[in-house]
Amino acid sequence: MTTSLHNHPLMVLLVRLGAGLGRLVGRLLPVRNRSGLFFFFPFYHTGGAEQVHIEIVNCFAQERPWVFFTKRSQDQRFWKQFTAAARCFAVGPFLKYGYPFSAGLLAGLIGSHPRARVFGCNALFYYLLLPHLPDHVRATDLLHGLGGGAERFSLPVLDRLQQRVVISRGVGDQLLAFYHAEGVAAGLDSRLTVIANRIAVPPVCPEKAAAGPLQLLFVGRGSQEKRIKLIGQAARRCSDVGLPVVVTLVGDVADWLEAGDADRCRLTGPISDSDRLTDLYRQSHLVLITSSREGFPLTVMEGMAQGCVPLCTAVGGIAEHIRHQENGWLLPAEDDAAVVEALVAAVAELVADRQMLTRLSASAYAYAGRHFSGARFCEQYQRVIKG
Repeated sequence: MTTSLHNHPLMVLLVRLGAGLGRLVGRLLPVRNRSGLFFFFPFYHTGGAEQVHIEIVNCFAQERPWVFFTKRSQDQRFWKQFTAAARCFAVGPFLKYGYPFSAGLLAGLIGSHPRARVFGCNALFYYLLLPHLPDHVRATDLLHGLGGGAERFSLPVLDRLQQRVVISRGVGDQLLAFYHAEGVAAGLDSRLTVIANRIAVPPVCPEKAAAGPLQLLFVGRGSQEKRIKLIGQAARRCSDVGLPVVVTLVGDVADWLEAGDADRCRLTGPISDSDRLTDLYRQSHLVLITSSREGFPLTVMEGMAQGCVPLCTAVGGIAEHIRHQENGWLLPAEDDAAVVEALVAAVAELVADRQMLTRLSASAYAYAGRHFSGARFCEQYQRVIKG
């Protein structure tokens, strides 16, 4: 079998030399992070994962941790919120094109802190950094869900992670099945910790319009796995059969709709004003997810907290929280046509039965209050990151 370029002896030597030089420089840098906390995230742009990352950093805001962003963000959505809680460095090009020197430099800097703690999520660079850190640095990561690549990128450094956080038991079970398939050594499953994401839940459930069109809402980014085109197709089908609905899509998603379907939807573009976004949730009856893979989307949690009934494909951690026709509506996940057909059928049933809609709305809100308010969120993250 041919040796890959990555494992070629010359390449291994060059990585060691570059990282070694970086470590030497990093140890000599005349800067100190008093908190000893170093976070690595890919982006600060609009996104559910980014909002969760802010919540985590806010748990340590009094200590002013350092946050490194490893990729170029598409917008400035959360930059101010990150910088309000931490010292932030958007240095993606240096980390990428300066590797392995950049990994060594940060390893030397971080390692010079006797109580250093590192935490990463969705960042390939983080896993490239871990082998260069000294043993006294405690390392933790977060997996929102499987399928994005982090589970595979992290395989070579599993021994270096003292703790892995997953957002639901479902994601944890998927990760353990992945470990088993990859022949990962037994015992590493004991390092998994489930910490559910948290959101603000209002003291009372917002009232929804009892008459008029049903308001359907999608909030998120455009990407292949989100299958935005299926929402566009469902909007067209609803319009063609005369179902009274308004389908609102929040985010940069226009390019993910099929020709003509945008005319059946209300496109707002990205919304950075949190009050405006909350108002949209309050006005909406249903929140839509048609993804082929997910962890557990923040938009579902936010929608339920505002009394929206989630209509979601049963992927990732969704079925762990959504009970079909009890606090939401589960759609088939695999076949595109089946998703559209089931979504339109669900909308038709709820249009015809507003009492069911009201019952589901109240149940969704109550579930959010019990499960998503996250009273222990910061306490749990303090424990797993600091040890």
